[in-house]
Formats: sequence, C-alpha cells, structure tokens
Amino acid sequence: MPDADVIKRRTHLTTFRFSESLAHSLQKEAADEGTTVNALANSIISDHFDWHKKAQDFGFSTVPRALLKKVLEGLDDETVARIGREIIPGLWKEMAEFWSQDSSPEGILNFQLIRSKFNPNNQTRVAQEGDTITVVLRHDFGPKWSLMAKSGLEEFVKQSFHVKPRISAGDSVITARFKVNQHKWSS
Repeated sequence: MPDADVIKRRTHLTTFRFSESLAHSLQKEAADEGTTVNALANSIISDHFDWHKKAQDFGFSTVPRALLKKVLEGLDDETVARIGREIIPGLWKEMAEFWSQDSSPEGILNFQLIRSKFNPNNQTRVAQEGDTITVVLRHDFGPKWSLMAKSGLEEFVKQSFHVKPRISAGDSVITARFKVNQHKWSS
C-alpha cells in the first residue's frame, strides 16, 4: 500500500500562460528561494486554496498593522482584556470548525498551528511534555494585542481544558502552561 506522502504527491500536468513580467517575477523569486518556478507556483496556488480563499469566505479583512495597533491603543486595558475573553475562544472554535471540521480543544490548537503557516505576524507553537502543555503565541501587534491574546488564551484553556493556566505576556509573546489529564488529551 502506498505511503500517504506518495499519494499526496500525485500530480496532474496543467499549462499556464503568464505575462512576461509575471513570469520574470516568478523566476526571480524561485531563484531567490532556491526552488523551481513549478514548486513556487504550486505553493502559491496551494496557499490560495488552503488559506486565502477560506479566509475570504470566513470573513477576514485586511487591516494595516499600524491602524490595528492604533485602534487597540485607544482602548483601556479592561476593554481589551474583555474583548479577548469574550471573542477569542469562540472565534478560534468557529475557525477550527470552518477550516478542518474539528472544534475540539485539540483541533483548535492544531488549527492555530496551521494558521501560523500562513500568517507570519501571528505565530503559535504548542508543545507537550508528559501531562503539561505549553502554548506560545508570538505576534507583531504591540502590548495591547498581547493583553487581548493573554486574556483570550487564558479563557480558552479554562473553557476547553477546565484548568487555569500559568500565563505570562510580553509585548509580543504570550506563554501559557497547563496540566491535562492524559486520558483526555493525545498529542
């Protein structure tokens, strides 16, 4: 029986016509990344279907980072924390359900890992050692975003794993550690 990776690699020959300027840009970027134009084009098209199209269907909007940071800076800390508590756990659940049809706590954390692949401004790392899970969020949106994310992550852990995490936040990194029952979580 073929390996799952071999099955994923089956391809279909399709020809595309690009303008000369686009073809030149693809060739330059592929060379800069040390890959082929075909691999780069496949990556771009896969990103479109795996993330961008779904993000558009879900209702994502593009907001310049400076504008988002300024809006958050205009809010008091309690409002920012309340927004995190009230919005983030439900939003993460809806996103996981929409993208991967798995809104279990594990599915939500796995979705955050997938999301990181497509959004370099909002990265997530999840590690498990024994019965302790560590979730690290990294972003480029400033201290108010950290406050919102800290509040949201803490509420997500409380609701999903029924424990209070040890949590810390800096201007761009939030870390939560918590213990889980081994029978309820599998990595």
